[in-house]
Amino acid sequence: MSNEFRVVGKRYPKMDAWERVSGQAVYVSDIYLPGMLYGKILRSPHPHARVAGIDTEQAKALPGVKAVLTPKDITDFNWTKCPGRGHHDMPILADIARYAGEDIAVAAAVDEERVQEALDLIKVEYQPLPFVIDPEEALKPAAPKVHPAGNLVGGKPVVLNRGSVEKGFQEADLVYEARYSTPLLQHATAEPRVCVARWERGRLTIWDSLQHTFGTQAGLAYVFKIPMSKVRVVCDYMGGGFGDKIQMERYSVLASILALKTGRPVRIEFDREENFLAAHHRYPAVCYLKYGARKDGTLTAIQAKVVANAGAYCHLDGAMGVLETMKGVYRCPNLKGEGYTVYTNTPEGGAMRCVGHPQGQFAQEVHMDIMAHKLGIDPVAFRMKNFARLEDGDQDKKIPFSSNAMEECIRKGAEASGWAQKWQKPGTSPGPVKKGLGMAIHSCRHGAMALPSAGMVKVNSDGTVNVLIGTADVGGNQKSTMAMIAAEELGVPLDVISVTTADTDVTLDTGSTAGSKQTITAGNAIKLAAADAKNQIFAIAAGELKTAKENLELVGGQIRPKGSDKGIALTAVLRKAPATITGRGTGSLLKGAITHCFAAHFAEVEVDTLSGKVRVLNIYAAHDLGKVINLSGAENQTDGGVIQGIGFGMTENQLFDLDTGICVNPNLVDYKLVTIKDIPEIHIQFIEPLDPGGPYGARGLSEPPYSVPAPAIANAVYNAIGVGMTDLPITIRSILESRNRGAKA
Repeated sequence: MSNEFRVVGKRYPKMDAWERVSGQAVYVSDIYLPGMLYGKILRSPHPHARVAGIDTEQAKALPGVKAVLTPKDITDFNWTKCPGRGHHDMPILADIARYAGEDIAVAAAVDEERVQEALDLIKVEYQPLPFVIDPEEALKPAAPKVHPAGNLVGGKPVVLNRGSVEKGFQEADLVYEARYSTPLLQHATAEPRVCVARWERGRLTIWDSLQHTFGTQAGLAYVFKIPMSKVRVVCDYMGGGFGDKIQMERYSVLASILALKTGRPVRIEFDREENFLAAHHRYPAVCYLKYGARKDGTLTAIQAKVVANAGAYCHLDGAMGVLETMKGVYRCPNLKGEGYTVYTNTPEGGAMRCVGHPQGQFAQEVHMDIMAHKLGIDPVAFRMKNFARLEDGDQDKKIPFSSNAMEECIRKGAEASGWAQKWQKPGTSPGPVKKGLGMAIHSCRHGAMALPSAGMVKVNSDGTVNVLIGTADVGGNQKSTMAMIAAEELGVPLDVISVTTADTDVTLDTGSTAGSKQTITAGNAIKLAAADAKNQIFAIAAGELKTAKENLELVGGQIRPKGSDKGIALTAVLRKAPATITGRGTGSLLKGAITHCFAAHFAEVEVDTLSGKVRVLNIYAAHDLGKVINLSGAENQTDGGVIQGIGFGMTENQLFDLDTGICVNPNLVDYKLVTIKDIPEIHIQFIEPLDPGGPYGARGLSEPPYSVPAPAIANAVYNAIGVGMTDLPITIRSILESRNRGAKA
C-alpha cells in the first residue's frame, strides 16, 4: 500500500531535529524579555489548612520587589467558569489550602533571588485542618471534607448498565473477583511548566509551554474581560506535555495579572519540586472486578467498581476514564460499572497519556489472564474469543468501529514473540531465576477525529509552501506529519514545506494536542487545505493547457495532463495567480461509526525470586493505527509509550506520608524513572487497515503504546512465578512478598 504514496508512510528525519539538538530551538524556558520580572508562587506547607491571615508588608518593602498578591488582591479576576477548563472548583489563589503545595500568594521581583527572598518574608498564619490522602478512606462518612459538599465528586457515582450482570453470572461456569490498585504518577516532562506574559497597549501576549494555545487564549480573554483578538498565545517548541499542559492553568493567569499590575513582562517557571507538588498527575485508581465466563471462555458478565483519586480539585471524571476500558475492550452483553471520583488532600489528578486507560487496562488484563488460567485456556485464545469486533464498536449505542485490526495485532504479536514455543503454564518455569511471557491488549478511543479542525496551506510564488496549523508540537513529530500530508496532497517535495504551529495570531484552532487526535484532526484539515490550494492552482493551469483541471497532475515541479510528459512549470502557474494561493480546510466527523486504535503487547521477563529483581527482556508491540503517515514518528511514539509504560508498571510512584500528608519524593532522584539500562529490546509492528475517517486512512497512535506494557509485564511475571500482580508498581518487594503470599491465582 505504501507504494501508492510518494511521501506518506516513509521514514524521514524530524524536520526540526537540528534546531532541537543544537540548542537553536527557542522553548518558552529560553524566553527572556527586556525589563522582565520574575514571578514565584508561595505554596502551602500543609495538606489542609485555612489561611487565617497573610502579612506581606516586609516582602513589599524589599528593594526590587514590584508586586505581592494574595487572594484579596485578585478578586476582580474570575476564572472559575473559564471556557475550555475541565474544572471550576479551583481558585486562582487559595484561602483554604487543600494540598501541600497549594498556591497561596505570588510575588514578582527583578531577579530570581529577590523574588525568593520576598516569598520568605511573607508571613502566613495557617489553621491546620484534618486531611485525608486515601480515596477509599475519603468516601467514609467520618472522613475530613476536602470541599464543603463532600468528597464524592458530583455527589453520586457514575453508573453504567448493559444487559443484566446477575443473569450473566448465573450463566457463568467461572466467576472471579479481585482488587487492583495503581499509583500516583508525575509527567516528569523535560521542560516544567513555564510562561512569560507581556501587556502592550492593552494587548496580552503570552508564551506558554502548553498543548492548547487557543483554549488558553479563550480563557485569558474571559479572565481579563477583553476580546480574544487582544490575546495572543504562542508555543513554538515544547519540552514534553503528556497531558500536564493540556489546558490553561493558574500560573499563566498569575503571570498575566502580575504583568498587568506592574506594566512589565513577567516570567513564572516551576522548578522540578514545584512540578511534583503543584502540577497535576496521573491519578491513582482502585478497581474491584468481578467477571464471569463459560467453560469455553466466552465472557458472560463484567462488573467493575472504580475508585479514582481526583486529588484536591476535579480536573476530569477519573473513574469514567478507567471504566471506559471495561466498557469497550471486550464484547460482553452484561455489564455493570460504578465509578467514584473522589476528592483527597493530594495534588490535582488529571490528564496523562491515555487518560484513565492504563489504570483500567492493568486491572482488566491481569484479571483476564488469571481467568484464562483458571479456565485452562491459553491467554491468547481467551482474548481472541472475546475482543470487541468491528461490528461491536460501541456496544451500548450499537455503532460499529470504523475499522478494526485487533485480531491481526494479537496474531502478529504472538508470532513475533514466539508465544506458541515459549509460553508455559504459570509457575512452571524451573529454578530460582524464572522466565515468563505475558500479553495484554487495548482498544482505545484516543486517536479519533475531533473538532475543531481547521488549517491553512499557502503556496508561494517560488513554489515553496507554508503550512499553518494550531497544533502544538509536543515533541511527537506533529510538524513533520503535517508537512508530509501537505507534500503528498500537493505533489511537491517535502523540503519545500515550512510549518508554523501553535500561534493564535497566524494559525487556526485544531484543539489540544491530546487524545492522540492531531494526526487525524489536524491532518484532515491540512489535507483538505492542500487540496483546496491545488484545486486553485490547477484551475489556472487548466486555462493555460486547454484541458479540464480534473485531468491534471503535478509531477516533478511541472503541471501536466495525465499521461503526458509536457506541461507547464508550477512556478509559472503561480506567477499568473491574482494573489498568493491560500488553501483552507475544515475537517468533519465521521458518521455512523466510532474510531478506535488497537494494540497487543507481549512482554518477556526474567524474575530472580531470590533477589526480587525483575528484568524485562523484550517487548513486542503490535499496533493498528490505520495508515502510517510518518513512519519515523510512529516508531518514536511507540518506543516512548513503551518506555513510559514500563515506568508505570515497575518503578514510578509519587509517595505521600500518611501521617503528615507531605510528598516524600518530589524530585527525579527519589521518584524512579526508568533509565537506558532498564529499557529492553522493543520490537514494533504496524498493522495498517485504511480508516475511512482519517487522512489517507490514518488514525492516531500516541497513547495506546502506554497502556499495554504494564499489564503485559505483570502477566509475564505471573507466568514466571505463578502469583498474580495486583498492585503497581511491581517492585523487588512485590516479588519477595509474593513468595510469602503463596496464594497462586
